[in-house]
Amino acid sequence: MSTANAPHIAVAEFAAAQGQKITAHTADPGKTGANQAGTASGTTTWSAGSIATEGGTEYAIVPGSGVVVAIPAGSTITHWGQWNGTTFLRGGPLDGSITVNGTGSVNVTVTPRIRLRG
Repeated sequence: MSTANAPHIAVAEFAAAQGQKITAHTADPGKTGANQAGTASGTTTWSAGSIATEGGTEYAIVPGSGVVVAIPAGSTITHWGQWNGTTFLRGGPLDGSITVNGTGSVNVTVTPRIRLRG
């Protein structure tokens, strides 16, 4: 059974609207927000959703604005997390990993993206 794109976009936009707090993670955050890199977080602004095809599959996509967070040196950031206050909601992979070399902490920009398959 086929479904129009509008309901998929609406669900993705609803998921995005549940929380604007974004964190960086060194691996899949799972269902609990695990693997968070440091304690820094930032606030994203979610854009309007759209349909995109990736790998031959259609997804409802809602991109967020980039969030600058301080990451400890020696970390590789692979995922982002979405929170509502202290409640973890969901996470996802970054489009590309970010490796932080050197010493101390470094500010990096993490760009979240809600991606739901219809």
